[in-house]
Formats: sequence, C-alpha cells, structure tokens
Amino acid sequence: MVFGKEVAYQFYNPRSRNQYDYSDEPKVNLVSNKLIITSDMDYGEKKRNQRRDDYKPPKPHKAKGVGILAESGGERDWYAYMNITSLEKLIKEDKDARHERRRSSNNRNKYEEIKVKVEDIQMVEEIQKKIKDMGFQARSLTDMLKSMKEQTKKVQAILGGIGAVSLLVAAIGITNTMIMSIYERTREIGVMKVLGANLTDIKKLFLFEAAMIGFVGGILGIIISYAVSFGLNKLAGGFMGPMDSDTGISVITISLATGGVLFATIIGVISGYLPARRAMNLSALDAIKTE
Repeated sequence: MVFGKEVAYQFYNPRSRNQYDYSDEPKVNLVSNKLIITSDMDYGEKKRNQRRDDYKPPKPHKAKGVGILAESGGERDWYAYMNITSLEKLIKEDKDARHERRRSSNNRNKYEEIKVKVEDIQMVEEIQKKIKDMGFQARSLTDMLKSMKEQTKKVQAILGGIGAVSLLVAAIGITNTMIMSIYERTREIGVMKVLGANLTDIKKLFLFEAAMIGFVGGILGIIISYAVSFGLNKLAGGFMGPMDSDTGISVITISLATGGVLFATIIGVISGYLPARRAMNLSALDAIKTE
C-alpha cells in the first residue's frame, strides 16, 4: 500500500482513554510497522451492541506499506492506495465471510465514482456536459467557480451602485466648486476679456482647474486604496496563513491605478465644462462692474 502524507496522523488507540490525542509526530510508521486492514468498523473496540448470533466478523488481512506520497496539499494526502485487483479480492472474501448474497453479474465491475482528467482546463465544461448528456451526474470545480463568479458579480453590482452615487456626488461637488470660483473671480474674468483674452483661453483655464481637481482627487483616492488594500492583505494573512508576496486578497495593478486617475481627471473636466462655458459667456462690462 502507498499512503498519503496525512494518513499516519489519523491512527488512534480505541482502548485508550485519550484516544483522539493527536501529537505533532505520527505514532505509526506506515512503512516499517506491521499493518493489517479490515472492513470491521468495530475492530479492536469494546463490544457495545449485541450482534446477531450468525454474525461473523471478517478476518483482518495483512498489509505492507511501501511508501509515503509527497505532500500535495489536496485530498490525495488523506488517502491510501493499493492494487485494485487485490482490493476486489479482499472485498469478495469479506462478503463471503459475512454470508452476504452475491450481487448479480450485471452489477460487477461498477464504481460509485469515476474521476476524469482533462488535458486542457478550457475543455472542462464541454467534457462535463458530454458526461451529463450520457445520463450521469457530473461535477467539477468549475461549478464552484461559477457560483463564486455569480456572488462576485452581485458584490460588484452593489459596490458599483455605491461608486456611482459617490461619483455623482463628487461631480456635483466639482461643479459647485467651479461655479463658486466663477462668482468670486467675476471681476477678474471681466478684466481678462477687456485686455483681449481669447474666450477659448478663458474656457480652457477653468477646464484645466477642474481637471486638476479631478486629478488630485484621483491621486488621493489611489493612495487611500493602496493603504486599505495593504491592510486587507495583512488582515487576511493572519487568518489564511502566509500568502505569496505578489498576490493577496486585494490586488491593485498599475494599469488599474493609472486608469482610475485618468478617469477622475476626465470626470473633473466634464463636471467643469458648464461652469467654464458660463465664465466664457459673461459680459465683460458687467463683470468689471461686479464688486
């Protein structure tokens, strides 16, 4: 038999009071110790229930451990493996010992579960569909992935709604700031027009100011985002164990950060367009008379 890495830690003494006291070191050497296997689930334990008179427990079978598999971090670490022909022989002997009625020949060589490995991960869904079309139940990690994607979409929709409201409030704030700036600088605008400033230049001046408001806001938002992301990854590392330095529960790429700053700047320009146009259309004489 060949054993997974964690199998040695699952042995316990059924006659010990503290039988489930697992230590850091395995109490059984699966390669050097003598091993037996049995299908009797009460083997070695005290008799708790009175069995029927004709019950005959299956005899234990000698086994030989020949190796321990390298740790995989998956379910393979918890399993034991042996030749299937030998296993079927042991199962038959146990059934004969318990006088179980033999199943019909139609049920021979059938399995409860079959694992199918696909060469390309992109073909998993296609193969799974073909197996289902054959009348079998089929499941894969893509089912879990779909569920996670659906949940992620819902979370993104909620966060998108919150972001849209925040964006609207920020745009109104920039517009209001630019309008107040025009009111405070009405006389200055009138002087620029009297001195011969181009109306387009006046419009560009206020659009530039609005763009700078959006740009600075985007920079501050990115700094706060990186700080929150760092905190989340540190917090997640405490619960989920050490994580790769290049990955984490929250990842903000350079392209995403750059796109965020650019988007904030564009929003600033759009929000400042109407105030800038208002400044461009002010009457020069009325603007100069304004105190």
